[in-house]
Amino acid sequence: MTRVVVLGGSGFLGTTVASAFKRRGFQVDVCSRRTGIDARQEQPLLAYLRRTNPDILVHCAAHVGGIAYNAKCPVAVYEDNLLIGFTALRAARHANIKKFVNIIPNCTYPGKMDLYTELGWWDGPMHPTVLTYGMPRKALWVHAWASQQESGQQSIHLVLPNLYGPGDHFDIIRSHALGALIRKIVDAKQAGIDEVEIWGTGNAIREWMYVEDAADGIALATECYNDIEILNLGCGRGCTIRDLAEMVREGADWQGRFVFNTDKPDGAPRKIIDTRKMAATLGGWSPRTDLRAGIARTIDWYVKHREAIVDEATMTSTAAAR
Repeated sequence: MTRVVVLGGSGFLGTTVASAFKRRGFQVDVCSRRTGIDARQEQPLLAYLRRTNPDILVHCAAHVGGIAYNAKCPVAVYEDNLLIGFTALRAARHANIKKFVNIIPNCTYPGKMDLYTELGWWDGPMHPTVLTYGMPRKALWVHAWASQQESGQQSIHLVLPNLYGPGDHFDIIRSHALGALIRKIVDAKQAGIDEVEIWGTGNAIREWMYVEDAADGIALATECYNDIEILNLGCGRGCTIRDLAEMVREGADWQGRFVFNTDKPDGAPRKIIDTRKMAATLGGWSPRTDLRAGIARTIDWYVKHREAIVDEATMTSTAAAR
């Protein structure tokens, strides 16, 4: 039986990726700080990989947030992600793992590119609002390319759009736009507030993929894709932040109004990936979950877990202030 270790396997994406591999009959172990392994430290990670002896290492670990979080903690975001990727690939090589799977955000594409086509990945700079998060993942591809040149180490690199779904981040600062919108709007409804602020103009276009679809695509690509050149996984469709907010309003049954704070950044104007290579490579596979349906499921999950999420955020803020 093929054995997989999911690095970052206790997180939002990693948990779902681990389940997707299990459904396909893989033997799966998860590795994260929650299980006692800090991916920034090479020796403990290497010892773990030698002990578990997996065939595949799927790198889902990340220090991640939205535009606000990247602006607030740029050094930590950059250093942690650079160190995690560097350490993970070195450990995989020294543990003789057959295949390294690198999950990459679509913010690594040029910031002014209208359609994110794989051949254009190197055709310009990233948008400055995501540089500290995107550059470490791009650097990891170069590291993997060098390892392939020198030792033949196999790796694949899968580029994903923004993800959402049950278990996502819902912290106002830490989350991406959709998680933040869900929290703001549901909390406003619960508190009887009739106004919600949204960063930017609302005109930026973003693509969203339900986390379970992303996990299925990652597992499938791991089985059938073996080229080091990047492969997009996504829907190939996007919507404006304004339209997204309206979908959340509808799903939450909230009747208030939005105030767009145009003093805050929009980020890149348009982020849509080209899925033609994906369709040809993965036998026509595409994400199954409709955006409205996925938003409804995510809102339901947040409502059920809202009290615990709010309490955890309050405890974290209190501890940070001490």
